[in-house]
Amino acid sequence: MSTVDPALLHAFVDGELDLKSQLEMEQRLAGDPALRQRVEEIRLLRHEIREHAGYHAAPETLRTRVAALRSAAGDAPPSAAPSGVPTPTAASKAGRTIAWGRWLQWRPLAVGLGAAAVVALALQLAGPPPSRDEAIAAEVVASHVRSTLGQHLVDVASSDHHTVKPFLSSKLGFSPPVAALPLEGSALLGGRVDYLDGRPVAALVYRQGQHVVDAFVWPDGGSDRAPVFGAARGYRTAHWTQAGMTHWVISDLNEAEFQALVRVMQRVDRQGG
Repeated sequence: MSTVDPALLHAFVDGELDLKSQLEMEQRLAGDPALRQRVEEIRLLRHEIREHAGYHAAPETLRTRVAALRSAAGDAPPSAAPSGVPTPTAASKAGRTIAWGRWLQWRPLAVGLGAAAVVALALQLAGPPPSRDEAIAAEVVASHVRSTLGQHLVDVASSDHHTVKPFLSSKLGFSPPVAALPLEGSALLGGRVDYLDGRPVAALVYRQGQHVVDAFVWPDGGSDRAPVFGAARGYRTAHWTQAGMTHWVISDLNEAEFQALVRVMQRVDRQGG
């Protein structure tokens, strides 16, 4: 496995990288199985923490100790002069009194700022990490941009599902649903093998008018879920689960056209192509 900064890997899994860095990491993952395994381990660890980690309030003993420390800090007077040390003059006493008073004036602000910093840190640590769907959405966008800008839309170029489906099935451990779409201006361009959510997936590529559409498909043992629509970095996305398959679709179509496309894809899939 090539050497990668662990912080960079975690940022990639959390979907926090900029687009350029996301694409570069995707390219490294494509050629490094050990690195892909490391990413999958991070995803699994994040999932386990999010789903199973316990949340505990501070114990009362700790609250009491903190309160005692704050009280001691507020009650501590200036130390008395040791025996044998000359007594300060009236002027020096006055200066010390003024300085002590100023410190007391600033102390509530300092304590408040410190408390605010602690609260902010606690909220940051306690805040939920990006969801799995958010992380996948970032990978979907990166893959779509990489394929369109890199002029590598497909591994097999064909509008015939009898050609595209067997090719993808031979490269993957499953047989993805492949079909042309009965939608005006739509054309199946072909398919490619891609990599999302820590696994190889099928990517079906369509052209809808002047727009490229990527439809990613992979097996899912969960129940059917209705489409969830979103937007990321100027692209529209939708994902749903149907007939044991997860679908993610992305394009820069307008909202009405994109929703119509998703409805047709669902209908065709229910009809078995």
